[in-house]
Amino acid sequence: MQGISTSKHQHLVDALLRMERLLNKKTDQEADKLLCAVYLRELETAFFQYEQLLSELSSLIEGYNELFGKAKTQFLSPRLKKLRRQVHKDTQLSYLVLENIRLVYRT
Repeated sequence: MQGISTSKHQHLVDALLRMERLLNKKTDQEADKLLCAVYLRELETAFFQYEQLLSELSSLIEGYNELFGKAKTQFLSPRLKKLRRQVHKDTQLSYLVLENIRLVYRT
């Protein structure tokens, strides 16, 4: 999936506005005038919705990253360190704790 290019959008809108001005000079092109106006309105609406969703997505990603950091550094890391000190090196539990530590620090 690829984002919408603001510059390409603006270039197309500008071209449609120029076409609309040209068509307004000719009175026999009513269908084209209407179609041009419809494209302009739909493109602007779609682009506005895209920007709103992008803003929402940005906020969601920011919130996720904050939550991710808290879960990793404030919860998992301290508890895994505590567990590591409590288990014996030769037990199965020790192996699981060490695997979890490797997994956490790899993220």
